[in-house]
Amino acid sequence: NQQLLLLLPHRQMVFTFPKVLRVFFRHDRRLYGEISKLVYRMIQGFYNEAAWRRTQSAAVIAYASAGDFARFNPHLHAIFLEGGFDRDGQFVHVPSLDPSKLSQYFRSSMVAFFLKHSLLNDRLARNMLGWTHSGFSVDLSVKIAATSSKAREALAQYITRPPLSLKKMLVEEHAGSVLYRSEYNPYFRTDSRLFPATEFLVEVLQHLPDAGSRLIRRYGLYSSRSRGTWHRTPHLLRLAPEGWQKDHQPQPAVRLGPALQDTPDQSVSVKESRSAWARLLAKVY
Repeated sequence: NQQLLLLLPHRQMVFTFPKVLRVFFRHDRRLYGEISKLVYRMIQGFYNEAAWRRTQSAAVIAYASAGDFARFNPHLHAIFLEGGFDRDGQFVHVPSLDPSKLSQYFRSSMVAFFLKHSLLNDRLARNMLGWTHSGFSVDLSVKIAATSSKAREALAQYITRPPLSLKKMLVEEHAGSVLYRSEYNPYFRTDSRLFPATEFLVEVLQHLPDAGSRLIRRYGLYSSRSRGTWHRTPHLLRLAPEGWQKDHQPQPAVRLGPALQDTPDQSVSVKESRSAWARLLAKVY
């Protein structure tokens, strides 16, 4: 995070899918790349609507296939810049995101995507749009302040964590089994599970990525192409993280004081955010 995240507010977003769609990820892992790109465009589109102009945001999106107890549960972890820069270099802060509206937008966009790729038929697609408990969800509960380096590092480690933890695993060789502990899970109604050794291996092996696959992708200002131009852009140069500045600037790093770092050039109000959601959802439907 000392090489990538700008000194601005960020937010973690976790996108989950209903069971009926998870099987497609098991058999075609290329879907992750297409869907992560679509997720970035969703948030970028919302920022543009809220700001009433085109902006450029940034995100790191990581694909994860494991839920509790190594169960196959594909989902996306993302770190999004909380807003974007317009063509004049003004940062537009968008601090208000409605989880229910975003989940609704996410569901509509995903159903349209799977329908377009002939992975759903019309009848199932219409039904999914009307489900009370859709299985689509977006968690926005974790926010990261502009100056919180420890929170940034902890979150970066969290979204790239492996599907299992050796600290939670106890191998009982004499019984040929594995005891795996985790936090209490309401789905399993327990905080531990005992697996036969072979069954545990099967659960773990399903999370091995394909050779050469990319599990972490960067978009917008965090893409490799954009980061290569930061040194020519004053408003990005002054907000670049310490590690990046040390590697790219021969002169002393240009830094902002805490007050300036925490004060965006423009902030979108809750009312403006609600209006943006209404316009976006009207376009979807």
